[in-house]
Amino acid sequence: MNSLVSKARWLGSLVVAGALLVAGAGTAGARTEGGGAGPVRGVPQVVQMGAGGQSVAVSPDGRRAYVSTMSRGRGSGLAVIDTQSGAVTAHLLLSGGYRAAAADVAVSPDGSRVYVLYGVGHGSPVSLLGVVDTATNTLVASVAPPAQTTPAGYQEGNLSELTVSADGSRVYVTQFGPTAPQRPTAEGTRVLQFDTGQQAFTGAVTLSGYFTGSVVARPGGGDVYVAGGGGLTHLDTSGASPVVENTNGAVGGPFAGLALSPDDTRLFGVNSAGRGFTVDLATDAVTASYDITPNRWLRTLSVNAAGTRLYTLSQDASLLAIDTATNAVVPGEGVPGLNASDVALGPDGHTFYAVSGPDLRIIGF
Repeated sequence: MNSLVSKARWLGSLVVAGALLVAGAGTAGARTEGGGAGPVRGVPQVVQMGAGGQSVAVSPDGRRAYVSTMSRGRGSGLAVIDTQSGAVTAHLLLSGGYRAAAADVAVSPDGSRVYVLYGVGHGSPVSLLGVVDTATNTLVASVAPPAQTTPAGYQEGNLSELTVSADGSRVYVTQFGPTAPQRPTAEGTRVLQFDTGQQAFTGAVTLSGYFTGSVVARPGGGDVYVAGGGGLTHLDTSGASPVVENTNGAVGGPFAGLALSPDDTRLFGVNSAGRGFTVDLATDAVTASYDITPNRWLRTLSVNAAGTRLYTLSQDASLLAIDTATNAVVPGEGVPGLNASDVALGPDGHTFYAVSGPDLRIIGF
């Protein structure tokens, strides 16, 4: 949301949106950067995808939403949705394996490629990075990372989350530690570097911990931040392969969500313990650490264009708005009962895209 959106508009529209989401009603198209028709405020559009949604990303112009999907009968896939009409214009099959898993999805800065993580079948890890050409909606590459060191009897850990560099030349992918049936996950999480020109993994760095969280790349290039069990790690990516610059064990954590401020001076985070934190990117110092929903997880994180609000999903299935000046939840500025697995804030700053089971809910405000 930008600075022109008033609190009154929030109170009037998003509270209504929460009520209508529970009822499952609504029609409209989403706004685009080019000034296309916008949604009716507070009236969610419900797009049925025919498979369970996992993660969502939106094209830079706001005209397409891409949702990774999985189902028992259809394997893993990628749904392409026209945000103006609400139509599913394509549903790519990534793997036809029974209950093949799908995970995170991201769009290149120029909108020409979508990157999606997926697996090949039930019980197998999410082990492939798919590259999709958005002009033709076709899978042009499917790439496995270099082998992960695993203890005897273990298989490689799931590829978890990804981000694309500002120039589109690299994709950074996080990976959990090795896993085995009825045994604890082993240490050895990784961050993998994928060269989009070569369409190949060209580097990796191993971190401490069992699970990873969000990963973000700074717009200026050269710096990537990743949350994990060992804390918040700052990677220098200016060379051929990522190198650990700094790790702060006091913040971050497995499954933590991260977002950069629009002016690229701060890093915001939320974690599975219900806490939030702010990092000064000039020094990597933690300038704030605070409770949001103590001992109740928070996941995913978006920031508005003005840098004044954070949006995160809470354990009670609500979308919360947090004031970045006070580090407090803003009453009335949220969507209760959203029941979403992932939420993205569109490039217009006025539209949320929420994955809820087999539906994508587009909410304008």
